[in-house]
Amino acid sequence: MAGHRAPKSAASISLGDLAAQVTGPLTHQTILSAYASRFTIDTLRRACRLFDGDLKLFLVFSEIAHYNMSRALHALSVREAADAVRWRVVLRALQTQKVTPCNALSISAATGLPRETVRRKVKELERRGWLVREGARSLTLAPRAIDQMGAPGRALMDEFRETARVLQVLDDAFARQQKHRGPAAVSTS
Repeated sequence: MAGHRAPKSAASISLGDLAAQVTGPLTHQTILSAYASRFTIDTLRRACRLFDGDLKLFLVFSEIAHYNMSRALHALSVREAADAVRWRVVLRALQTQKVTPCNALSISAATGLPRETVRRKVKELERRGWLVREGARSLTLAPRAIDQMGAPGRALMDEFRETARVLQVLDDAFARQQKHRGPAAVSTS
């Protein structure tokens, strides 16, 4: 039947049609959340590729990396470095900071993964050469992992900055729209 059109599927519905079908108010927060989720999903897709589909391995790796680096960054009080001169001092000091190792128990507590699962993932990261064990309980990232994650990490940061920029533009537009509605308008955010 050449003239017969199939009804719109859920996959091809417009944002306006979708908003009309929502029973509660569609807030600007909902739209911002939907846009932000694209970044999260893209990050998880990238993690699936980099970690051969093993998101638990990605989670353990990420938690170890975060733990290793956050202590060093916190020790520098980066928040106090406001101007370019102080940032140079902070960046120079960062080179001398020690990486704080962690252990499987702290990773298990942070991720909610069973300790035995964390141990298996740690062994896999060691096998790949991405993790160094110093003693029985000290886990740090290996230089190889940092090298291999450099380009994906930069791409992730670029995407994060672009997502943040777009979210700010959208949020500003919603604020202007709300302002033009006047003080009598009820906020839906």
